[in-house]
Amino acid sequence: MKKTIILLLVGLALVVLVQDFLQNKKKAQPVAPRPYVVMLSLDGFRWDYQDKAPTPTLDSITKYGVKATGLQPSFPSKTFPNHYSIVTGLYPGNHELISNSFYAPDIKQYYSIRDRSKVENGKFYKGEPIWVTAEAQRVKTGSYFWVGSEAKIKGYQPTYWKLYDHKFPYYQRVDSIINWLNKPYSERPKLITWYLDKADGVGHKHGPDSKELANTIPMLDSVIGYFLQQTNMLDIKDSINFIIVSDHGMQTIDTQKVVYLDSYIKPQWVDTLIGSNPFYLVQPNEDFKDSILTSLLGVEGINAWAKEDIPEKFHFKQSKRVPEILVVAKNGWSLTANSKHKVYAGGTHGYDNTIPDMNGIFYAIGPNFKNGYNAGQLYNTDIYNLIAHILEIKAAPNDGKKEQIFHVLKQ
Repeated sequence: MKKTIILLLVGLALVVLVQDFLQNKKKAQPVAPRPYVVMLSLDGFRWDYQDKAPTPTLDSITKYGVKATGLQPSFPSKTFPNHYSIVTGLYPGNHELISNSFYAPDIKQYYSIRDRSKVENGKFYKGEPIWVTAEAQRVKTGSYFWVGSEAKIKGYQPTYWKLYDHKFPYYQRVDSIINWLNKPYSERPKLITWYLDKADGVGHKHGPDSKELANTIPMLDSVIGYFLQQTNMLDIKDSINFIIVSDHGMQTIDTQKVVYLDSYIKPQWVDTLIGSNPFYLVQPNEDFKDSILTSLLGVEGINAWAKEDIPEKFHFKQSKRVPEILVVAKNGWSLTANSKHKVYAGGTHGYDNTIPDMNGIFYAIGPNFKNGYNAGQLYNTDIYNLIAHILEIKAAPNDGKKEQIFHVLKQ
């Protein structure tokens, strides 16, 4: 009973906080007419996690702001490609950060999210991130661990950025962002992107339906609540638009429904095989493409395509970095390269991006957004245009469609 009362009191306090965040315009005018955008990514936060645990902050944002029923990722539903799609408005097949790890024949180098020299190499990143668009138009930006922000792209980086530190405390990240927003007007970023990884890590290790994941959700909700509490003390609080997204969802791994690639493909047939459950990029050795495809034809639980036959809905095969063969597990199946390696229990992502459990989240609250609005299904390539519009800057060419997302804005 005591726990219930505490949760009700916390929820009531957050409702008041969010109402104040929206309605304080009568007390103070914004410092400057151009709005601010702060966008948070909760890595691996699935579309339905709000329903799995107490989330008083997200509940209040839902009531007084915008919530999508789901945010569809781009293909492949992996972390780095989708974080970069969110900020460029491009499909991975066009921005060419095609996976967490891949070979880029155009620059004759391998990319890996764990290789600091590659993460910081701007040659891997095509397209134009929203911070580049803004900085080129003399609008200052800041980024706290967003994919691509550690590299100079088209000659630009955010004015303020951080080298990724996986262990850096979440509340201190908030404090740093508030410090940026407290800077003098001429030094203050109008766009800030930041990132929290916890939901993804716990989802991978324990699965999306685990008690560990259910315990993680309120912790993340409290970090968001702390951010709102701190922004509510800023002079510019009435000009801040706050967006919360995730890069993808998560699916429970079935350890009994597994396909091992080495059961069908001979080592001498393969030049490179890069990926992880449930998504692999395969470059055959010369004259072995047909051998690999024939061997995988009809294998239960997977789809294997020659590059030219990859479905158009994935918007993927146009990249020169996509090799000759793509192999993806079907919904509910697992795929791994080596039969000697046990498939772990837990969760994963990387499936067909249209599978419902691959959907992430989209929440938004602030002066430019509607109140209490159900946005329906949204798509992550549309967010770039949304932010450019709010910041009053000219967008670079992209794959987004304004009509699919601008309905979340006030007229």
